[in-house]
Amino acid sequence: MKSSSRLLIVFGIAIGAMVLIAIILVMALSGEKSVSLLPEGTPEGTVQRFFIALQDEDYIKAYTYITPPANDKMSYDAWRSSYYRSSEKSVWKVTIGKSKITGDEATVDVVIDVFRPQGPFSEPVNTNRMNFSLKKAGSSWTITSPVDLWWLY
Repeated sequence: MKSSSRLLIVFGIAIGAMVLIAIILVMALSGEKSVSLLPEGTPEGTVQRFFIALQDEDYIKAYTYITPPANDKMSYDAWRSSYYRSSEKSVWKVTIGKSKITGDEATVDVVIDVFRPQGPFSEPVNTNRMNFSLKKAGSSWTITSPVDLWWLY
């Protein structure tokens, strides 16, 4: 096979990968404004509002949805700096799954898809499955774990 043919094949594969990445991003971003809010006084609603605040870069509001462990209290500035990295911003999508409530504690299954195109031969989507733990505080819920999702940005 001629070197020009090989170059053309590699170029075609690179173009195909870029088109695939563009399609994935368009599908992920197309429905972000049409999601209805879950009830505020539920564990699922708390997790949803936490991620909406992070997406809107409203870190003060996001901080109100978490309760760091007593032995690991962090200042708001330290917590915010773990989320804020202006030079490289990721596109991500959160899917809230099943929840389980036991008394004043709850867990919510969450799937976070982070889109980071890094070249034609790398995987542009990193899927993270997590369990969020919450504790009831009066009539609302707060997230007790995880409270640091630095890898999201």
